[in-house]
Amino acid sequence: MVVVYDNAAKSFDSRPATSVGNNVSTPMDPVVVDILKAFIGPVTAVGLAWLVGHRISATWALRQRRREQSLATVAEFYRLYGDFFALWKLCNYAFRDSKHEIEEATLWDLMRRATALEASGETILLRISSELTLTEDDIRTLGLFRQGVQMLRLSIVKRRILGWISSQHPDYLAFKSLSVAVAKLASQVGSKDPPAKGVAQEQLRAVTHNKWNKEWAANAAKPAPQSDQADEEE
Repeated sequence: MVVVYDNAAKSFDSRPATSVGNNVSTPMDPVVVDILKAFIGPVTAVGLAWLVGHRISATWALRQRRREQSLATVAEFYRLYGDFFALWKLCNYAFRDSKHEIEEATLWDLMRRATALEASGETILLRISSELTLTEDDIRTLGLFRQGVQMLRLSIVKRRILGWISSQHPDYLAFKSLSVAVAKLASQVGSKDPPAKGVAQEQLRAVTHNKWNKEWAANAAKPAPQSDQADEEE
């Protein structure tokens, strides 16, 4: 019985050691290693390419959206300017050139158009104030332009023409210059990082301040040059 046990023990001891306590592991098959190397390389390259491509795509998409915002703002502003001009001419006809007394329905229609113009203008001012970091001169430009747009509604309330009877009238000259400056600002929407919320809020408050009404009124009180007073209205 003892001999059989010794033989069995010898037979058992001759087996390869697989003790967990000794942390002995079987080497990985070289073929498997080569397969993994061949697989990991392309997968890593594809992953890196996807990450880089995704970032480039995201950046391009962001720039595209900002560009679309800029174009939309500019287009809306140009439409506002054209609608202002058209309504101005309608008011001239209604209050000056027409041989018939203006009807109440016509007056309400003119007022409706004027308030819609101002609403569009406020939307543009909000967008510019929220999307751009403005200088003091920018804020003044936007504030005075806002006052210029309001002049049309106020003339309708008084049932009289706007009074810009000359291409060189101070108010009309100011309005044209302000319009160009606002168009330039509108074209920058989406091209820069927007200001912080607090800054944007303060900018909008400054743009819509009543002090610009006083400055516009002071400019309107200046008479047009004598040589230009007889010029025909544009």
